[in-house]
Amino acid sequence: MAPADATAPPARSDAIAAHGEPALPPGFTHFPHVRPDAPKGCTLRMVQSGTFDTLNPFTLRGRFVMGVWEWVYATLLASSPDEASVAYAHLAERVEIDEPARRVRFTLRAEARFQDGRPVTAEDVAFTVATLARHGRPHHRRMLEAADPVVEGPRRVSLALPPGDARRGALDLGGLHVLPRHVWQGRDFDTLTMEIPVGSGPYRVDAVEPGRSVAFQRDPGWWGRDLPTARGRHNFDRIEQRWYRDRIAAFEALMAGRADWMVERDARRWSTAYDLPPVRDGRVQRIEQPHWFITGMNGFAFNLRQPRFADPRVRQALALLLDFEWANAALFHGAFRRTASFFQNADLAATLPPDAAERALMAEFPGLFPAEAFARAWQPPASDGSGRDRARLEQALALLEAAGWAPREADGVLVRHTDGRPFTLSVLAQSNAQQALLGVWFRALRRIGIAPRFEVVDAATFSARTRARDFDLVVRFTIPPEWPGAEQRTLWSSAADRPGGGNLSGLRDARVDALLDRLVAAPDRAALQTTARVLDRALQWQWLVVPAQYDPVRRLAVADRFAWPERRPRFGYGDDAVWCRAAQSTR
Repeated sequence: MAPADATAPPARSDAIAAHGEPALPPGFTHFPHVRPDAPKGCTLRMVQSGTFDTLNPFTLRGRFVMGVWEWVYATLLASSPDEASVAYAHLAERVEIDEPARRVRFTLRAEARFQDGRPVTAEDVAFTVATLARHGRPHHRRMLEAADPVVEGPRRVSLALPPGDARRGALDLGGLHVLPRHVWQGRDFDTLTMEIPVGSGPYRVDAVEPGRSVAFQRDPGWWGRDLPTARGRHNFDRIEQRWYRDRIAAFEALMAGRADWMVERDARRWSTAYDLPPVRDGRVQRIEQPHWFITGMNGFAFNLRQPRFADPRVRQALALLLDFEWANAALFHGAFRRTASFFQNADLAATLPPDAAERALMAEFPGLFPAEAFARAWQPPASDGSGRDRARLEQALALLEAAGWAPREADGVLVRHTDGRPFTLSVLAQSNAQQALLGVWFRALRRIGIAPRFEVVDAATFSARTRARDFDLVVRFTIPPEWPGAEQRTLWSSAADRPGGGNLSGLRDARVDALLDRLVAAPDRAALQTTARVLDRALQWQWLVVPAQYDPVRRLAVADRFAWPERRPRFGYGDDAVWCRAAQSTR
């Protein structure tokens, strides 16, 4: 690699930050959210519904066990739970970026070992890159297809950086789980397998009952136990995961004392089914933890290429008719929140009136924002919660009338003034997960003379139809990263409005394209925040989506045997730092 510039300050070799500098200093002893001397011991019994059919989590085939990914395999770098896009040395002791050569070098720790005692080598990293580039999950293939691993020594390997920002690319590559070449070489990587995996992480698989359970045993002699990225974490001697045929059976196991830990995904059951003795007497705790991740936009996205949806007044009118407030109270026990931003649950969301910097940037794009956008934040329309909000119905009909549509006197069917053609609408989806909310919306649409359809198709058909732009509206989730950039172009730029491109809505606006360029070029967090909020406002005021809901919390039902650190990390729930009170009492 090219020599470093002697006039530049030395770059840290133990950490990478996508922007700015890592918060933790060289030689830090532990992550801030952990108790570094947390006691080790006890068994944690976790339950979930469904099943699994492979212990290889790296291919698309089969239903894998998430615990294998999390606990059995170690990564080159460990992401910081308290910092956005920052990682510290872990399996690798050094990381060095050569931006002119567009490569990153990792130097592995001499003490790093696989669970069969073999050292982790540069050859293992190169093998992993080659294997996952061909057989891995889609994100592996995209990231690694041009990584071009070069083994520079027994513990040194360099990889070509993907296109884009060098430090962000190095962070992505640093998240690689390293596979043992001596175990996998010459074998069919895509085959479903129950063979015990060999990793380099803190736990090893101890027992497997195919489709039913997996037990993980902590390795007390794990080579990485004293690393600052590991101290205070991985505190249970044993973790047992058991799968039940459905969520009801898993819930019953928890209440019967056969399990300790369950994430409750049914908001209705959380509200109505937990008034039982184990909860009332404190043996089972119900904990609601605010989500730490960006939830983004969840909703029903219009296809602007369809002439009847090209007018924003039509899109706004249809959005007015979704009575989320009634649906949330009547169907979801008030558990959800309405999605209001394309950067929901992040400091990038435009949920307050624009500040001076945002107004100045908005003024650079005449006509992109209505006058009211300079004084207030856009919000999805809110009803009176009655399920029959007359004011909103009349407002929607007025907008439709102005756009050239009105109910026909003879039969109430919504038709176009010019030719009497009925207004049609269908929503395309891969599952019926949104059926309850759509039912509420469809009821209101029928009141104004629209006969809506809900089309649930298989994954292949969904992909083919969205690529061909053959839909009216589509159920869509767009979840940006913590530091959004070029990926936003694939969602909203004019260049991405092509068959197979990511711009499903068909938005074409040179001013939005210019905003996207500004977002990608943002030099620091403050500039990014301003630009992202202005982009958010530009998208919101276009009424591109009928917003649906998001869940603001994780609902955790857990036995009252565990202790938690005083604070949780910014980017996580802190599960990795929990310990057992019984283990503490034996110290």
